[in-house]
Amino acid sequence: MIKKLQRLEEMLVAFSQFTRMPFVECDEETFDDQIHVFADATKIQEFAKSFLEDKILLAGVKVPVEQKKSFLNSLYSIGVNAVMFHDGDSITRIQLQDLIRQPDFENLLKEKIPVMNPSLQLSALYFIQELRRPVQHDQVQLHDMEEEMIRDIAKSRFIMGLEVEKKEGDSKEKIRIPFVKDKDENILQPIFSDFAEFQKHYKQKALKMKLAPLTLAQLSSYLIEDSKGFVLNPSGFNLPLSKDQINMITDNFQDLIPEN
Repeated sequence: MIKKLQRLEEMLVAFSQFTRMPFVECDEETFDDQIHVFADATKIQEFAKSFLEDKILLAGVKVPVEQKKSFLNSLYSIGVNAVMFHDGDSITRIQLQDLIRQPDFENLLKEKIPVMNPSLQLSALYFIQELRRPVQHDQVQLHDMEEEMIRDIAKSRFIMGLEVEKKEGDSKEKIRIPFVKDKDENILQPIFSDFAEFQKHYKQKALKMKLAPLTLAQLSSYLIEDSKGFVLNPSGFNLPLSKDQINMITDNFQDLIPEN
C-alpha cells in the first residue's frame, strides 16, 4: 500500500474548509495525528458527506504527482505523523516516516528563521477546526484546546516579511511593513509560523523580501499606525491576534517566550 500511494499519479486529500489546510484528527486508539488521502474522487465525496451531520465541512484537494513529495514533506511542518490511505473499500494507516524521510528537526530548531513550527500549526488546526464549526461547543474542551494553542504561540518565533525599496540616488533603503485588511476593513499585519506559510502568502514576491524572526514579545515594536494587530498564517488557517490578545499572552506566559 505504501508503494501504491507513492506511485499514484494524482492523490486526493481531505481539506478542512475552516482552515484551508488538510483535515487533521487524532485517532482515539493510536493517538496518531492523521490526515486522509484518497485514490479516487467518489470515496472522498462519501467521506466528506459522513461529516456533514457534525457540521464539519470538508473538500477534496488534488495533489498532482510533481507536488506529492513536497506535500508529504509539509505534513511534518504541521505535526502530522500518519496518513490514512483510502483505496477502494480498504483503509490503511501508514506512518508518515514510512512514506518520506523526516527532516532533521534538531538542526532546524537552531535556526533563527522558523523553518518549521509543527506544535503551533497542529494545536492551531485542532482549535480552529472546532471553533469555526457552527455548533454548540463543549466550552471546557474548547478552552483546553485554546490554552494549548496559546502556550504554543508563546513558545514560538514568527516570520514577518519586510518590503525593501531603494531608489536610485537614495543613500538608505526604505523599509515597508505589509498589511492586509479583514472583511470589516481593519488593518492587520501578516506573521507566519514557518517559511512555507510565508511563501504561500507572498508567492514570487517572497524572494525580494527581508525576513524578520520575532518572538511574541517583539511584535508590538513592529505595529504600524492604525493596525489592530496581527494575523497568523493569513493564507492558511488565518488566525487574527489583536494587540490586547498579544499583550495578555505575553503577560501570562512570559516564562515560555524565547529570549530575543
